Amino acid sequence: MIKLQRRRAAAHVPKRFQQPKLKVAAATLATIYYDAQTAGKFTFDSNAWKPAKGALKIDTGGKCAYCETSTEVVAHGDVEHFRPKSIYWWLAFVFDNYLFSCQICNQTYKGDRFPKAGAALAPPPMPPVLPTGPVLTTLLASLILDATQVADAQVAALWSAEDADLPHPYYEDPEALFVYEADDTNREVWLRSAGGARADRALAAVETVLGLNREELRRLRYAEYRPLVIINASLPHLTLSLRRDAITELRVQQGRTQPFAGMKRHYARAWGLPGPF
Repeated sequence: MIKLQRRRAAAHVPKRFQQPKLKVAAATLATIYYDAQTAGKFTFDSNAWKPAKGALKIDTGGKCAYCETSTEVVAHGDVEHFRPKSIYWWLAFVFDNYLFSCQICNQTYKGDRFPKAGAALAPPPMPPVLPTGPVLTTLLASLILDATQVADAQVAALWSAEDADLPHPYYEDPEALFVYEADDTNREVWLRSAGGARADRALAAVETVLGLNREELRRLRYAEYRPLVIINASLPHLTLSLRRDAITELRVQQGRTQPFAGMKRHYARAWGLPGPF
């Protein structure tokens, strides 16, 4: 995992998640809430968040925000609700609660699981029945979080008391939490804790909730790791021109769009080499 940047300019946030369409979304959400009081469950239409996918995919460079594998060839990827919509129903249409994920991390593993150390976020207070007039206007305003009108620090503060075990790659730097361990015998690379209580808790969460040490990922990481090892070992023996080219390639491989960039950045730091461009 690597740190992602939430682009908040109006040009980068889909219109569906800006005013005045957010007012319509809030009204839809209120209806869903009151219907659920009778039906016993929340029923959402996934078309509501599909417009977010393109912008989120750009943020990750076409990769899953969790496992860092590409979704360009074999899958379309999902708009993932970091805080599950089945539990955090009031965040179902909140752009800041979205990230781009592969179907395996999102559907096969994460689902509705969301471990945390703090108290669960409190939902907005809802009247017993759907109100009308000014009371409804006030209620709908409480269900709106416009990504173009807030900053990262504000959003992080809104959710910080919950102390989620999973690192949110837009609001916490995963590179500070994880290191990597190569197993040359089995041709695998494992994700490990960088040390400390927070990192240990984050590793346990990404292993159990996201499966980030599943066998196929360990082997895919190794396939990306070995060429870097060979290039690094070759550096002292290359001409100046070839050495520059090799270092440039190592920096390119650490870029946002590259698979397992977090792992590659870890080894570049360990080898004393420059980071990504």
